[in-house]
Amino acid sequence: HKFMKKFNDYIYYMMHDDNNDEPYLFYIKGNRFSLQIDAGNSPKSYKQFEDLLEEEGLKKPDLLVLTHWHWDHTFGLTSAKCPVIASNKTQEYLKEILTWSWNEEDMLQRIKEKKDIEFCYEKMHVEYPDISKISTRLADIVIDSKTTIDLGDIICELIPHDSPHTRDALFIYIPVLKVLIGGDGEYEDYYDNDSKYDRSRVRDFIMFVEGIDFEYYLHGHDGLYLTKKELLEKMRGALNG
Repeated sequence: HKFMKKFNDYIYYMMHDDNNDEPYLFYIKGNRFSLQIDAGNSPKSYKQFEDLLEEEGLKKPDLLVLTHWHWDHTFGLTSAKCPVIASNKTQEYLKEILTWSWNEEDMLQRIKEKKDIEFCYEKMHVEYPDISKISTRLADIVIDSKTTIDLGDIICELIPHDSPHTRDALFIYIPVLKVLIGGDGEYEDYYDNDSKYDRSRVRDFIMFVEGIDFEYYLHGHDGLYLTKKELLEKMRGALNG
């Protein structure tokens, strides 16, 4: 049984799971509004997140923010009952996914056409015994520049910015907590760059990260966080690797 874990008094999370490529799902608790970050990889995982919130005595989120378009962060969306916020680039990707059909033949064809990747194909089969049940939806609110959300006692800044991992990344910065939540922003680009880093994008990301005053970077997979110093070391290593 999973538990809702606590990073601090404001940030809670559900553990990631490598078996089905489930990322960390975050919940930010303000005294007026609460925010969920990412929707998980299926309605099942979304429901699990909701159940854990209830067990913890936390109310359902008032808003949901997507960090990027990848399936493991967006295929739980059809279960979201609150407004969903995404960057305009994420919305464009979601529009494309809505044209996809979910059967073996089409999924394998998309891998051939490099629209999707084998790793995701395999993990989707772990999460969905019946792949025809896969679906997602569009965001309700689309942003194309820095947007501030006041949760009551804490403020979150939503910052769309290119990343090494995807072109549609959206970062959530909480100044008072000195926390930056990055989805998968610092990982390699598995879709468009053959699972490698693009140096110019890494350079840009280093400058972006250096310009933000944070201590902890919470991300989608692996250990829960990197310190700012660790994140910059990782990125500089990617530049020289």
